[in-house]
Amino acid sequence: MSEAPSELIQWVRAYLEQDEDIIVPIKKMWNDWYAAQGTSSLAEFTRVVLADDLVEEMPGVDHTRDMEEMSPEELEEHARDMEAHGFYSGPRVKLKAREITPEHIARMLKKHNDRMEWALQQARAALPDDASEADEGNLIDVIMLARKLRRDLREAGLEPPEDEWSTRPSG
Repeated sequence: MSEAPSELIQWVRAYLEQDEDIIVPIKKMWNDWYAAQGTSSLAEFTRVVLADDLVEEMPGVDHTRDMEEMSPEELEEHARDMEAHGFYSGPRVKLKAREITPEHIARMLKKHNDRMEWALQQARAALPDDASEADEGNLIDVIMLARKLRRDLREAGLEPPEDEWSTRPSG
């Protein structure tokens, strides 16, 4: 007879079953768990989640990659700022039984394009006054490419109607 899953594993499975993203950053889940329970370090939470046979690890993201010029304090502040806007570094997981559908892929393309456009607009707003015209022009070019991607997604029928989506980037 197998042992019943722990409260943590039951919570993780329910979270992954209900989250619209299907593929969820472990740190995002841990933040919610820690806020409610106040237990488990991120390292212990990650170990337990990855050991669950019903959970599949997916490729992770590192939002501090190629930022060697930043001090450890600056990197930590950058990571906190990114997380505040829904950009989590680290491993991601999904329930093995939860299928990634074409609708999910379309939703994720829309969501990530929204976040990318938002981040690019923030970068443009934060450009220093002494930034070169070439730097600003390059940023504007990238913003235009993001807008073109949005149009291309819409023309391909992969972007749902705007009224189905929140305007704030998340996740």
